[in-house]
Amino acid sequence: MKIIATIKIFLTVVLLSSTSLAHAERMLFTGHPLAGKIWDMNSHSYIDEAALLARINTIDVLLLGETHDNPVHHENQQKLLRARIESGARPALMMEQLDAESQPALDQALSGSDRVEVLNRVTKLVKFADWKAYQPLLAIAVDNKLPVIAANVPTQRLQPVVWRGYAAYDANELKRLAVEEVWNESRQNYLVANMGGAHCGKLKDELRAGLTRSQRLRDALMADSATSSIGRGVVAIVGSSHARRDIGLPLYFAARAPTAHILSIGFVEVSPGATDPKIYEADSATGDAPYDVIWFTPRVERSDPCADMGKIKGN
Repeated sequence: MKIIATIKIFLTVVLLSSTSLAHAERMLFTGHPLAGKIWDMNSHSYIDEAALLARINTIDVLLLGETHDNPVHHENQQKLLRARIESGARPALMMEQLDAESQPALDQALSGSDRVEVLNRVTKLVKFADWKAYQPLLAIAVDNKLPVIAANVPTQRLQPVVWRGYAAYDANELKRLAVEEVWNESRQNYLVANMGGAHCGKLKDELRAGLTRSQRLRDALMADSATSSIGRGVVAIVGSSHARRDIGLPLYFAARAPTAHILSIGFVEVSPGATDPKIYEADSATGDAPYDVIWFTPRVERSDPCADMGKIKGN
């Protein structure tokens, strides 16, 4: 049994190492003074990795907010998930990268006995283009027999709310999900403005408002997918905006499970010249810390998604 366990660990490490090497040349600002540091946004002080690992052992809902194509974020998530398991917990792994509609296929795949086949089937359900980047994380879940929650809400399910408002959704369900109860004007203004920026400032006001409604409902539904698992513990792998305390999933988890201990960790890519961690605290909807903890990382080199918007083809 020890030999089999060692082989499993070896394969996972090899897979992780190959992923890291493949992306190493794309990383920017690896020598940035903040890269690798961990900042407690409540005490406004640095903490070390050991302190963070000790802290997460008492958490019911651990939100790990990533930039989806950053391999360092994935490595840190794996480290934290392993730490939860080593503490004796067997949390549910909640993943934005899996659509809720795939839950039956996911459960069926996880019930298999052949590790390689199970891992391949589960990983191929990931809807992201770089689905292999999530295989090491899923391998931890498979090897430790953790339940995996497919949390993401398919876009087509949200379309009526985008175009017709919350009147297109069941009123009792909206109340159960606490969609309006957690919201206020400051959050609304922030998310509307941020939604415009996320789409290169090209959205018409009507669509921007619709996508804001959609984002709120998506977060409420994702939290709902894992609420029943809070008793055993939840580790949530989500985009950084979904992990934010001021506008994201923590609002809905807290509304649905007021006694739950929630910790939000944002893996934040460093910016050139921004060497004071307090600079990264300024971006908040309410003035409160957007995360409990920021773990700073190098930045992935990527093209500007807005650069070619509006250009005539062929120019």
